[in-house]
Amino acid sequence: MQNQRLLELALKGLQAERDKIDSELSALRKQISGGVAAPTPATTAAYKASPRRRMSAAARKKISEAMKRSHAARKAAAKK
Repeated sequence: MQNQRLLELALKGLQAERDKIDSELSALRKQISGGVAAPTPATTAAYKASPRRRMSAAARKKISEAMKRSHAARKAAAKK
């Protein structure tokens, strides 16, 4: 039981230290960016722009054919 309490106190201490470090990092980012704090990963994850776009099978095939032609041309040029 006492070990549990000790772990809880250690956790609270570490969280307080992390909060202090986070605020210092934020202040440094603000100085670097000229007054505007850079977004943190937690805030950017909450405001994700849009879902990932999927490529159609036809588009994949078109790109595949273009890459095959490109690689064939590069390979032919290397043989010369």
